[in-house]
Amino acid sequence: MHAYHPKAKPIEVLLRRLSDTDDRRVLLMVWAIHALQSNRVAQAKGLIRHPVEVETTDMESKYMAYKWEMESIITLTLNMRKDVVPDFMKKPINTTEFSDFADTINLLKAVEQQDSKKLTGDTIMREFHRIAHRQFPWQTGWENVANIYRHAFIYGQGQCADYFGKTHGLTVQDFMACCFCLYVQTQQAAWNVPLAGKLPVELAEGAMEKTMGMVSAELWTARRESFELYKKLAAGNAIPAAYHPSYLRVRPIIRAAPRNHYIAPFPEFLLLRSTVGLYFDLIAAPTGVMNEARSRFEGYARNTIRAYLPEFDPQPAQPYTYKNNPAETPDVLMLRDGEIVAVFECKATKLSFQAQYANDPAADAKSQYDQIANAVFQLWRFFSHVRRGIIQHQLAEEVAAVVLTMEPWTQTSAELRTAMIAEAEKIAGQKEPEMTAADKRTPLFVSIHELENVMSRSTGDDLLETFRAAAHENQFNGWSIREVRTAAVPDVRQVKKYPFEPGDLLPWWKDTYDKGVAKRAAKSAAGEKD
Repeated sequence: MHAYHPKAKPIEVLLRRLSDTDDRRVLLMVWAIHALQSNRVAQAKGLIRHPVEVETTDMESKYMAYKWEMESIITLTLNMRKDVVPDFMKKPINTTEFSDFADTINLLKAVEQQDSKKLTGDTIMREFHRIAHRQFPWQTGWENVANIYRHAFIYGQGQCADYFGKTHGLTVQDFMACCFCLYVQTQQAAWNVPLAGKLPVELAEGAMEKTMGMVSAELWTARRESFELYKKLAAGNAIPAAYHPSYLRVRPIIRAAPRNHYIAPFPEFLLLRSTVGLYFDLIAAPTGVMNEARSRFEGYARNTIRAYLPEFDPQPAQPYTYKNNPAETPDVLMLRDGEIVAVFECKATKLSFQAQYANDPAADAKSQYDQIANAVFQLWRFFSHVRRGIIQHQLAEEVAAVVLTMEPWTQTSAELRTAMIAEAEKIAGQKEPEMTAADKRTPLFVSIHELENVMSRSTGDDLLETFRAAAHENQFNGWSIREVRTAAVPDVRQVKKYPFEPGDLLPWWKDTYDKGVAKRAAKSAAGEKD
């Protein structure tokens, strides 16, 4: 067995070890550790020798393996060329020993540390943005009722559902049901055989086979397509190891010949694919389809505000004429006692890979971030037109200006927020030179998930105080609205239940919940026991 050169770089050693190790063993190793640390200890029994301390969900434990790092290991594995060398020259990872898994993770950490040395004073703050996009979704998760209902409401009805059905040959409802069944199955065992017999849901004939065609790939196909995805997004530039695009988010299941058994190293990605992933199924649709999705997002925002905080009256955008042209107020006007206390401009666009991980997102994903800057301008225009008497609205003394998005666009980056505001200033100078500094209220960048989180543990006064603090107190610049709520409004409230039921949109959800399948899955996701 060969030894590595003492001066070999961590990336060279890591890629060599991955190249020397059978991909199926790497997939199994990651599945096992993920199961051990996701309340599925029994399912991982016998797959990898480990200290009992590894069986933990405590993020502070020194034995905790971060999910985003394990995801990077698989991504690098799929992208790594398999050299044809004699077995006696290989030094594979012993995937049945936790110590070898830990060594692999530590190698990845060393690689990331080397990459971080390339950061400069100009780029180090942008790194927080990329780190947040890599880690935060894992920390908030996709295994929750809100995520399922929200995406079914926005993308699973009307023209969106019709387009999906014509494109893929199955309904959104059946696709989500199949993904849910696969999510449950792939948690119970590492390697699985195609589902057969009676399922807990009623499906159209062929629905499972069509779903598998969308969410799975044979191992060598996955390797080829993963590397093609990397090359496409890298566009000739090397991407740091931590930010390689994850193929598992496109196809969460990997099939292995000859028996066509399959594995989902991260079963929760099946829920990601059937919710967030619906956007990408529809991105090539005609303009009218995506316009309907945007309209549904606005409606969902109003419904959610009204359900969590009924003291508010969220109204839709109101049309008016300005300089003989049609115009509209922001998408949501939130009133209390007849006065507008907050206005929301909604953006349902999903973040591209460049928008999340580029060295300079505002430049490299300019067309996407320009949408956010334009949303800021539209909020400012509303205040300007009210002040100038062009439209008549009763404003409260303090009115929050909120850019509401489907995803957290600016995360922890105060720099990106500053860039968006600067771009909005340019737009205002061109289109509304009459605008004053008073019209340009500090915009708040809030994702719908963050808004739901805050409203679930707030009164109306709590929410408005959170908005006020985020807009006016410099100490909160760049903070998530959830963290502002915790710091600025220390009052602890009883958390309110999510106000909507997926079963209202997805009959199979109610059926499986009544049978206990969805209920057990929800408990498992929450770390509870029957």
